[in-house]
Amino acid sequence: MENFYQNIERYLLGELAGGALTAFENAMQSDPALAKSVAQHREMMLRLDALRLRNKVKSATASQRVNPTSINTQRVFMVIAALLVLLAASFWFSKQFSESRSEKAESQPQTTQPDTLKTPPNQIPTPIPDEFQPKKPTEKPKGKPQLIALAREFHDQPSQTFVRDAAQQAGDTSPKTQTQRAADAFYNQNFRLAAELLKDDKQVMQDEGARYIRANARFNIGQFSGAAKDFDALKDSFQFRHEARWNFLLCQIALGNIETAKNLLAKMVEEDDFPFRAKALKLQGEIILNF
Repeated sequence: MENFYQNIERYLLGELAGGALTAFENAMQSDPALAKSVAQHREMMLRLDALRLRNKVKSATASQRVNPTSINTQRVFMVIAALLVLLAASFWFSKQFSESRSEKAESQPQTTQPDTLKTPPNQIPTPIPDEFQPKKPTEKPKGKPQLIALAREFHDQPSQTFVRDAAQQAGDTSPKTQTQRAADAFYNQNFRLAAELLKDDKQVMQDEGARYIRANARFNIGQFSGAAKDFDALKDSFQFRHEARWNFLLCQIALGNIETAKNLLAKMVEEDDFPFRAKALKLQGEIILNF
């Protein structure tokens, strides 16, 4: 059994396969102490991953603040260079177009219009009705489909390890619970079935993992209002508080609540230790540029 304890980390990292994986999972079912050690080790790894991510974000933001003057100077030079290229291209195309028109005019024979076709000087031309006037093309405003696409682009999905672990319960040979079946459906990307299996609010009220799966399943099938409620309920969760806060913001974008989303983004950007700060900066730029 000592070999199984040595393989805990390999199992959590997904390095076990074939007979070794089967033997380890059978050992967890028969040894509650081993199953408990796996759960404790998993929680420790999650906390270490979160700490590493926060340190990376801090170092990345610190490097961005080292020399803002040089970055701004480079941007100014790039803008000036781009403008010069555009001016040169516009001058060249204008010259080519003028030469082309002059060549066509010289090649066409000069014709005189018969006097009978000339418009009398005092005759007022008949106005063309508005319905027959050529309509100017109007730029189509960006709406909800673009906002939904943006929210889906930045959506933080649950890790496959978390969903797989939620689908199986160590040491339990009884039929799978509703939550385990929903996790199975989510793992197989059957998000609609996962949301349907967890539709009872009483079922997810005491199980943060089940609520987190339902929230992401609802987000994936476009039920952004229900997903927002679930993510909002998880904001005080120890395990999911950062992911819930981030995905709640994305629900507001998908629902078209841009001003609310801007306020939430501003607060996230101000927090140096927020794990999703880098994504928040990028998303803030996308919203300012396009919306």
